[in-house]
Amino acid sequence: MPMRSETSDTSEMYKDLTFECRREADVLPPLDPSADSLYKYGLFLEQQEGPKDFNEIAKYYRIAASHGHYKASTNLQALISQGLANSPDPQKETIELVESAIAQGIPGAYYDMAHYLELGFGVEQDRDKANVYFRKAADLGSPDAQFYVASLLGRVIGAHSVVTEMRRCAAFQGHRRAAENLAVSLRVSANYNEAVQVYQQGVKSGDAASARKLGEAFDGPPEDSLYYIALKVDKERSVRYKKISDFLEENEQLGAKLPDIDDIVPLPPAQLPSWDGSFQWQKERATKKNLVKPNQDLVERLSAEKHLDPETGLPQKTRAM
Repeated sequence: MPMRSETSDTSEMYKDLTFECRREADVLPPLDPSADSLYKYGLFLEQQEGPKDFNEIAKYYRIAASHGHYKASTNLQALISQGLANSPDPQKETIELVESAIAQGIPGAYYDMAHYLELGFGVEQDRDKANVYFRKAADLGSPDAQFYVASLLGRVIGAHSVVTEMRRCAAFQGHRRAAENLAVSLRVSANYNEAVQVYQQGVKSGDAASARKLGEAFDGPPEDSLYYIALKVDKERSVRYKKISDFLEENEQLGAKLPDIDDIVPLPPAQLPSWDGSFQWQKERATKKNLVKPNQDLVERLSAEKHLDPETGLPQKTRAM
C-alpha cells in the first residue's frame, strides 16, 4: 500500500461520538481451501529471508484473490501499490482489488479505500469521503481502522470514552499497538488491574513493548515510575517477560505472536509453570520452512476458472510492463 498521510480532517467522520464494538471475524466470509493454499505459499515466499521474486509472489496472490481470498487481495495491493510487483496499471489494479473486497463486505477493504481516497491513489483525492470510509471500516469491525480512528479521535474534546472503547475493541481482536496504547492510558488513570490484563493481551498479540513493560513492572519499580502497575515483585516473571520482549522484537517483521503466553507467564495469582524457553509460534514456523509448492494443475485450474494467465495471475493476454 502507498505511504499514508499523517493528517486527516476529523470534522465529517466524528460527528457521532458513539461506538459499538464489532469483531471482524464475525463478518468475514469463509476462504476457499484451494485459493488459501496458493495464498499461504505466496505468504511463505514473501516471508523468506534474502532476495524475493515479488512477481512470483504476486502471481499466487492474484489467483487466490480472484477466488475471493481477501487476505491475498490485501497483500497483493501492498506489492502493487508499492511498486514491488509489476502491473500493467498499478493504480487501476489496486482499486479494482479493493472494490472487489468491499463488494464482499470485508471491513478492512473500507479502511484500505479510505487511505487511497486520502492520498488520491487511483481515485480522486477526497479527504471527507476518506473519513467516511475510515469510520465505516471501524464500525464494521476492522481493528486497523478502530486503532486509526481512535488515534485521530484522541485530539477531539469529549471523545475519551469512544477512544477507549475503540482501542479495547481493536486490542482484543489482536491489534498489538491498540493494546499497548490502551494499557498505557489505563495505567495513567491508575486502573492498574485492567492495565495488566491489557498488557498481557498485547504480549499475546506480539507487542514487544507490552512484554518489556510487564518485565519492568515485576521488578518492583517505585510508584512514580512509568512502569508501576501495582504488581508484587516477581523476578522470574520479570526475566521471562524480558526474554519474550527480545524475541518479539527480533521477529516483529515476521508477525510473531504468543497465543501460548498464559502457558509461559500466566498472570498472578497463577503459579509459574516450567518453561523450556521455546514458543509455539516459533515451532509452527519451523514446520513451514519447506512448504510444498502448489501443484501446477491446481494453479492452472484456478487460473482457467477466472480466465487468468497462470504464469502471472493477470487476465489472459495481459502482461505486466
